[in-house]
Amino acid sequence: MPGPHVVIERNGPLVDIELNRPENGNLIDAEMSEAIIEAVNTLDDDAKLVRILSSGPDFCKGRQSPMPPKDAKPSAETLRRVVTAPPLALYDALKAVRVPVVSVVRGAALGVGCALAGVCDIALASDDAVFQIHEMERDIPPTLVMSALIGRVPVKTVAHMVLSRQKYSANEALQAGLISRVVPAASLNAEADALADTLLGCSAVTLRAVKQFLHLAPEMPASGASGFAAHLAATALSARF
Repeated sequence: MPGPHVVIERNGPLVDIELNRPENGNLIDAEMSEAIIEAVNTLDDDAKLVRILSSGPDFCKGRQSPMPPKDAKPSAETLRRVVTAPPLALYDALKAVRVPVVSVVRGAALGVGCALAGVCDIALASDDAVFQIHEMERDIPPTLVMSALIGRVPVKTVAHMVLSRQKYSANEALQAGLISRVVPAASLNAEADALADTLLGCSAVTLRAVKQFLHLAPEMPASGASGFAAHLAATALSARF
């Protein structure tokens, strides 16, 4: 029998979330989204890091279509509940995780897969990874994917990926600000583990402070960001005494 489509593994303060549908390129469905949301919404105070991983050659080739049959004539409310709400809830949950979230990307990251890579705080990618937002090939405006990337990826990058439907190589994605670092495919796992070891060497309170600043400061005026930075630093330092 096939295993679960999302595998959650806890190793001390590290939480690994592995997409586990390699037979279809790890297409995301509603059940997988719910499993990921449940995992990140129930983290305890000892958790320091979340990683999004994948089995098989591809990270995620997109979303398993939830669209009802054309002759069903679904209402706008049904479409909102079935089509638009699940991915938005997933992106919002990953943004709201109190500790850093790292995606480890190999192979294809298409549509939702591209959004998953971009919505994480850090995205490591193998040099053979490919990124694409291709929904407009089916005349679908990919506003849900765009909502995950806006504020994390330059607007012109998002616009070009969406409107051109161009495939970006890992190096092009790095230059465009979609991912954080490109590494040889053969050393991707080792690089991901080394990064995890570096992050896990910090206290949970320090990592949470960094995540809070990354999440909230970009929307603040400069003076507000400065005050927020001082508050977070003082709070984290006070935990040492």
